[in-house]
Amino acid sequence: MEYVIEAKDLTIMYNGVNAVEDLTFKLKRGETLLLLGPNGAGKTTLLRVLAGFHTEYKGYLKVFGKSPLEVKDRVAYVPQTFSINSRVPLSVLDVVAMGAIYKRGIVHFNVPREVIKKGIKVLEFLGLKDLSSRSFRELSGGQKQRVIIARALMSEPELLLLDEPLSALDPKARLEVTSVLSRIKEKFGISMIITTHDINPLAEIGDKVMLINKKLVAFGTPDEVLRDEIIGKVYGPASKTVRVGKKLYCIIGDVHLMVR
Repeated sequence: MEYVIEAKDLTIMYNGVNAVEDLTFKLKRGETLLLLGPNGAGKTTLLRVLAGFHTEYKGYLKVFGKSPLEVKDRVAYVPQTFSINSRVPLSVLDVVAMGAIYKRGIVHFNVPREVIKKGIKVLEFLGLKDLSSRSFRELSGGQKQRVIIARALMSEPELLLLDEPLSALDPKARLEVTSVLSRIKEKFGISMIITTHDINPLAEIGDKVMLINKKLVAFGTPDEVLRDEIIGKVYGPASKTVRVGKKLYCIIGDVHLMVR
């Protein structure tokens, strides 16, 4: 069986100091992993290593059977915060095209016709075609997030890493972004790792859940990981799970998490 990711005893360092320790997990092709943990737990750090942006680590780590640096062109990373200069009048299509032209070293003002056509198709798939000529800076938060995801899809990744894609979005925008991720999973079968504080909107697409807090706390199916004794190790004894029918609700402080 081919694994997209294989990690064993993975420890990630910054300037010689351990940031995340002893991570062991595997992710199969087409699976979606929901990565949970409090602020500072190491979620973003792990994504950056998998994307090949950070190389200070020890232990066993393979992405598509190779080191992350060797397969960077097969991985797309969507950061929690994206920097698009608001003073530059970029259209939605301009921003989406970046996902293809940067890897090819093409100057932005000379975008090939095939890239433009591909960008329009991606926008159409994500329900954004009507916004292609709109100024990116005029979009809502949810629309911007979907455009950034569209930009990531332009490189035709086999592994999509998304860092808190639902943060700072209102409930309607969260549903829009979640719907996009669900369609990507169904249509393309892309493996995904999504960091989140609120698993509720993403529960339908999560195959595996990993809970970390500087170290691996638990990894497995949602039912295996989201249990009182496990959640309590990270979020405190007040955290609990409640099952109603086939749905499992996890209550963590003011955040309510639900898993089917």
